[in-house]
Amino acid sequence: MSSAERDLGPLEELLEERLGLSRASLHLGADLEAVLRERMRARGCSDLGDYRRALDRPEVAREELHVLAGQLTVGETYFFREWQQIEACVEIALPERFAARQGGEPITVLSAGCASGEEAYTLAIALHTAYPGLLPHRIKVVGVDVNPGAIQKAQRARYSEWALRAVPDDMRQRFFARAGADVALRQEIVRLVEFQVRNLLDDDPAFWRPGAFDAIFCRNVLMYFAPQKVAEVLDRLHAALAPRGFLFLASSESLRAASAAFEAAHSHGIFYYRRSSAPPRHARGDAPRASRWVARIHEASARVAEVAQRVSPPPRGDAPASPTAQRAFPSTRPPPTRPPPTRPPSTRPPSTRPPALAELAAIDRALELIGGERFTDAMAALGALPQRAASSARVELLRAVILCQQGELARAERACQRALDAGDAGDSGAAHYVLGLCQEQAGDAAGAAQHYKAAASRDPSFAMPHLRLGLLAKRAGDLATTLDELGRAAALLVSERQERLVLFGGGFPRSALIGLCQAELTARGGRAG
Repeated sequence: MSSAERDLGPLEELLEERLGLSRASLHLGADLEAVLRERMRARGCSDLGDYRRALDRPEVAREELHVLAGQLTVGETYFFREWQQIEACVEIALPERFAARQGGEPITVLSAGCASGEEAYTLAIALHTAYPGLLPHRIKVVGVDVNPGAIQKAQRARYSEWALRAVPDDMRQRFFARAGADVALRQEIVRLVEFQVRNLLDDDPAFWRPGAFDAIFCRNVLMYFAPQKVAEVLDRLHAALAPRGFLFLASSESLRAASAAFEAAHSHGIFYYRRSSAPPRHARGDAPRASRWVARIHEASARVAEVAQRVSPPPRGDAPASPTAQRAFPSTRPPPTRPPPTRPPSTRPPSTRPPALAELAAIDRALELIGGERFTDAMAALGALPQRAASSARVELLRAVILCQQGELARAERACQRALDAGDAGDSGAAHYVLGLCQEQAGDAAGAAQHYKAAASRDPSFAMPHLRLGLLAKRAGDLATTLDELGRAAALLVSERQERLVLFGGGFPRSALIGLCQAELTARGGRAG
């Protein structure tokens, strides 16, 4: 162990304990050692050990952790992200919660880990549009984040054009106004959201009181936490949710090891969670070993499959389609003159040298970590590979999957292109699929459809491109394509390779994905098989 590692170790332990961040995520963005040494000098400490001892004083720790949170946490987000979840909240969660709170107590929606406010304001826009006049007295939106700088930016409510990349034109004109080089949110929305600097790990009985929140959005947050801290946060969210309240996680953050405390639900083409009456039973301590993890998946699979196989009622005839879909995805059929953008095939022959056992073990370990949604740890495992192995098509593909799950879309796309350049035909379909996911997350549904079609063409046995094409077509109102693609997906999922389900299944097992296809087909008059 180097002297730098010895110096950083106690500070990494403290940051994991107080901020929840896993050691791998601490090294994800900023140079951790450089950040800590800068704070060490600002505090007048002689070395990192002296700085660590200074953090034992509560008044110093309180101030320093706020500063460190601002420099070490990742807060990139944008308006109208994963819009289908917002629709599910407005159209499913809120009507149920109004019925449950008939005594006039306000409905409260929490954006936990709200960063600079885009998610909380998107909720306010959607709720204000659907329930005019009820915010903020009958419906409250609260955003919390550990980063004081992010909260200050949220309260200023000024954003770059890039943060509005998924906002439909009519919404942009109605709720935003030009403010120099930035875009400002109109005050009629700004005043509807309450922001607070708050650490999800800090106990505050008044804020986290039982049943305080009707719906909680905690998206792209848990992936950066150490496993034992994920369990701690989920316990807190469970306790603070009203009975049968709603929990929305990012599409990459499904509760694989969900206990009976949360039940999976499905509508609008997405999964989310309901608070059950059972107490939390999350595993404490280290992440479960593979056998325990698989057992929990089987336990959760039955619940997810049961929900997925129920026939969801078709959308109301007057329900608007996703605004993002209306603007960005008029059809699943790409123009015939625009083939999927790819680089020319590499003339370099693929390596025939068999990989060393240690390299195979490292790749298997990365797959296991991806399966457990420990994405930063999986990236660290890949980073430990020697250069020859680290540049292989398979490793580049795994790297692209991780980066896509973390929202690092540009880096994920570059990793996909490197995988394609490596010339391994067996991974080209998967690389195009991940490129499609990147395009879809960025709001370019037509570009995503092109890549999904390329993935299906290069590997006719690959089920997931057909599933994504079917869901995109559903959002665009293309019934024929929806039925065709979801029917293909359901048939192919029966024999889909398990590794692909781990990498591309969004956290759900085979039975749940097949059930999703069957439910959508049945609801739209198709053949469920």
